[in-house]
Amino acid sequence: MMGTKIHLRAGEVELSLETESPLAVSDIKEFISQIQELAQSLVPEFDDTAPLAPPDGSNGTGSSTTAPLLLEHSNPQLHVNSVADRLSAKSGPELVIAAAAYLQIVEGKQSFTRKELLEAMKSATSHYNQNIGSNLSAALKSLSASKLNQLNNGTYALKSNELAALRSQIAKQG
Repeated sequence: MMGTKIHLRAGEVELSLETESPLAVSDIKEFISQIQELAQSLVPEFDDTAPLAPPDGSNGTGSSTTAPLLLEHSNPQLHVNSVADRLSAKSGPELVIAAAAYLQIVEGKQSFTRKELLEAMKSATSHYNQNIGSNLSAALKSLSASKLNQLNNGTYALKSNELAALRSQIAKQG
């Protein structure tokens, strides 16, 4: 007999469903709907009108599919300068983290390239200077040990515990 396994991850919450019998699509949709309701009840509200996916219709990974089930349903609408201010970014590595937080929390990206990160940093005109950009490689190397995951050459994502802490810090400042 063929069973069904579903594994969903929403931020730091992971849920698995295993049955011995196949599930109908309507049952799966109902399960996902219940998970979304639970996830929404666990996250502080920013803005109920915020889009689930970035405005360009992509899910932040380069493909234009619907956004995955994540706790990013409440993206604040902030400029990268505001994110850097809320995180008190003073140094190059702190600006790297602020730009990463901007890309993942505000823009809803699952991961980002080195180029996207640098562009976001440059957009933080109140914080960025040429020296910070010149030291990006060193900052990425040092942060990969503690706050960033390097997914492949030139692609990064915040570690889940760091993402959760940053999301909370940005929300508290709002």
